[in-house]
Amino acid sequence: MRFGAFLFAMNLALPVKPSRSQGFTLLEMLVAMTVAAILTTVSLNVYSMFHHGVVATSDNYVHFATGKAQELRCRTRFVRGLPPCDTAPDASRTFRTFRESRASRESIRLRY
Repeated sequence: MRFGAFLFAMNLALPVKPSRSQGFTLLEMLVAMTVAAILTTVSLNVYSMFHHGVVATSDNYVHFATGKAQELRCRTRFVRGLPPCDTAPDASRTFRTFRESRASRESIRLRY
């Protein structure tokens, strides 16, 4: 067998024709876009739930921190000679003597 016939039999001697499948078909492109749309929809829903959870947690923390700050303010008012938090704002300020202040400090230490 000659070498040319061998190449012809192996299909190496024939020129390579450009194949038709060098790009995506319309169907493949539509399937890919559909899959991308579904994944985007699901991921946006998950992100939305995550975001609402973060906002709720942040609101809870702000409420908690505000309550603790108010509690701290009420606990330390006697040091500045102010009336307790539960008195009316128009009540007269009475400054305590050192012994009264010391006694109130001890009573607060015993309470908390």
